[in-house]
Amino acid sequence: MKFFAIFLLCSAMLLSGCGIFATTPIQTEPPTTLVDPLNKLHTDIDAVLEEVLFTNASIGIKVVAVETGEVIYEKNSHKLHHPASTTKLFTAATALAKLGSDFQFETTLYADAIVKGEVVGNIYLKGRADPVLQPQDVVKLGDALLQSGVKSIQGQIVVDETYLDPVWEGPGWMRDDRPLWISALSIREVEPNASTMSRAFACGHLLKTALIKKGVHVTGKIVSGTVPSDARSIARHLSPPLTDILRLMNKPSDNWVAELLFKTIGAEVMGEPGTWKKGREAIAEFLGEIMDAPPTHRFVDGSGLSRYNLLNAELLTKLLVYMYHNFELMPEFLASLPIAGVDGTLKNRMQGVSAEKVLRAKTGTLSGVSALAGYTVTGDDEVFAFGILISHYIGPARSARSIQDKIGDYLTGFSRLQGARKEKE
Repeated sequence: MKFFAIFLLCSAMLLSGCGIFATTPIQTEPPTTLVDPLNKLHTDIDAVLEEVLFTNASIGIKVVAVETGEVIYEKNSHKLHHPASTTKLFTAATALAKLGSDFQFETTLYADAIVKGEVVGNIYLKGRADPVLQPQDVVKLGDALLQSGVKSIQGQIVVDETYLDPVWEGPGWMRDDRPLWISALSIREVEPNASTMSRAFACGHLLKTALIKKGVHVTGKIVSGTVPSDARSIARHLSPPLTDILRLMNKPSDNWVAELLFKTIGAEVMGEPGTWKKGREAIAEFLGEIMDAPPTHRFVDGSGLSRYNLLNAELLTKLLVYMYHNFELMPEFLASLPIAGVDGTLKNRMQGVSAEKVLRAKTGTLSGVSALAGYTVTGDDEVFAFGILISHYIGPARSARSIQDKIGDYLTGFSRLQGARKEKE
């Protein structure tokens, strides 16, 4: 029996060697490697920055997690660039902080003494830099004069634009940008008076014409001047609140609104008349209050039209992080920004990708300059603040914008939880 058992064992070993009882080898998966999502994000952005555009062009970029301050990505973040219309972020932030979200621009009609339906003296139309003043607003001011019983005006129609200084062109503006002709009493849709090239005079003529059409006897001329301290206030027109004005400025990137607001900040913070110099002093004061040592920068206007403006991605993200954490200012500031694929200057960008309807940012464009700065929310609901500045390139902005859009999409699609994802070696 013992011999038989040994025989069977030897036979089995022999047959196995011949392959008759061969077992199927165990199938094993190839080795896998965990992917670090942050490294993957860096690799993706670095690949984008290998685009041929950067053979000659310059870029500065910084991305920060707003809750923790962690630097997510950074490249040349201290290099100075022309910010173009991302300058409006600083104008908007300073306006909210210094003027308040409910601030309104005022346009007022005054008169000297009114005796038995007659203005004994002049009437005065004073502007305080309302960037959205409309012709009908001035006409309604004239209607208030009629409602007070006025049938005739002995004196002149005085236009007062002393709330701002008389300089109409911003520092460093190119010739193509000069037709803005900024004035404290302006209606954008009404061309400057042909003889004086003054928007204030054009508003005066609008008022005079409306009064005459409604039967008021007006023989006086339109003249420039100031409202006397003893003049009687007849009526005033108030603009929408600053919250609405900021949307009108940032979403379509409106330079007219930005410059009137910039000089208004100067007037309200530093004293009348408002000037470009006072505007930049007010912004410098604001930045000094919210940052221990603001990065090197230079602002000369409120819209970003001027080539004298300089800043870096570091300053952009510092402002964005501060505004995000300021509960009082953040809602209005954020609401003013264009939304990717939805409205404003981002309406036709980042459509059909993860950034659509999520990313909010201010664009900026000059010849050879393209910028994008704002916020996005990642796949893990983290909020990132970012600034992307591209300059010194030749050709259309389309290529630069495409790069910004790719980066914006990568940031929005980013997830730290993707570390569980595996890739085959």
